Amino acid sequence: MSHHRSASFLVFLLSTTLFLSLLPGFSLPAVLTLVQRDWGMGPGQAGVVIAAFQAGYILAAIIALPLTDRYDARWIIAGGAAVCTAGHLAFAAMAHDPLTGTILRALAGAGLGGVYMPGLRLASMVPSMKGRAVGLYVSSYLFGTAFSFAVTGALAALVPWQSAYLAVSVVSGLALVAGLWLIRSPMPEGITAVPPRPARAEDRVREQFSFRARLPVILVIGAYIAHMWELYGLRSWLAPFMVAAAGGETAGAAARGALLASLSVVLSATSTIIAGWLSDRLGRSLTAAVILTASAACSFVFGWLLSAPFWLIAVIGVVYSLTVAADSPIFSTSLTELVPSEKLGHVMAWQTFLGYGAATLSPAAFGFILESFPGTQGWGLAFGLLGAGAVLGPGLMLILRRFPESARLCSGKR
Repeated sequence: MSHHRSASFLVFLLSTTLFLSLLPGFSLPAVLTLVQRDWGMGPGQAGVVIAAFQAGYILAAIIALPLTDRYDARWIIAGGAAVCTAGHLAFAAMAHDPLTGTILRALAGAGLGGVYMPGLRLASMVPSMKGRAVGLYVSSYLFGTAFSFAVTGALAALVPWQSAYLAVSVVSGLALVAGLWLIRSPMPEGITAVPPRPARAEDRVREQFSFRARLPVILVIGAYIAHMWELYGLRSWLAPFMVAAAGGETAGAAARGALLASLSVVLSATSTIIAGWLSDRLGRSLTAAVILTASAACSFVFGWLLSAPFWLIAVIGVVYSLTVAADSPIFSTSLTELVPSEKLGHVMAWQTFLGYGAATLSPAAFGFILESFPGTQGWGLAFGLLGAGAVLGPGLMLILRRFPESARLCSGKR
């Protein structure tokens, strides 16, 4: 097998493991209106249950990522896939109120924390096609999210939501099979699952990663935080928004809302591939700044369209969907170019902690705004809050271009 083909197969296995792990990841947002009705939850409490998934993700990822500096990342990915599936199966079978739901969703999120970022680190090591490899890997996250919405919503129109969630969770168990296959497959030439630790590594890191060298990294992580705040607020509440726009809380309305949310995520999946390709050619920071500006503008408008004609919601929604996740691969790829390899796991752990911290707070804050303000006003203010966070990102990426260290981005394409 040629080097290019073997590298492509590595990205395929990583992407397949992630896709299968994510199949039940957004099953709860897909049927949230039904769960709220059954458990007697208001929007604020529902936002907390949703946020538990991101909270579990954070706790696991900040442990798993530093371990990839010393141990084979493939074992961490396979273990994460097993925990993720177990958490979702337990939620579908055992969750019966907000407390049990919060605990079990956190467990499922912890499993995903062992899959996504360690896999992203391996994908970012593919030479000569970093942007494309990371873009393809991130797109599998988004396709998994889209299928999660679509399949769970469709099944929930036919069977109780618990049965729909359980069926999707059973299929996601194949992620463990893909993870074990990943372990058994030889690594392509030039890519190591365990980064080498050179002699006197601490001296080398101190020399290459001074305080000034950390400032561009801080800017990238800051923009990533803005991106995650907006992305997960939208991802968690898009299906309920579409249900509210349709004016119903029935299983059929939930299914239609989940389908529309799924189509939105499919659009964003294609845009991550394009954005990764563009950033390889036009530069990381400029591409990310343009995308963040466009998505923030959509956030400020979208919630106020609750009673608008469907065609207008669809037009703005398409632009929103194409931009809100497109810049995802750019931030992680940028870190791999700015950070010494022996420190990358620790830095990505901080990126995960801060970015997913924002992703945890965002859905909860969104829900509490909905609870405080009725109707269109609540949706408009809640989506506007997402835009207020996202709009910080473009400024940080443009400041990054002024640092000489940014010349390391994409061989000088800042």
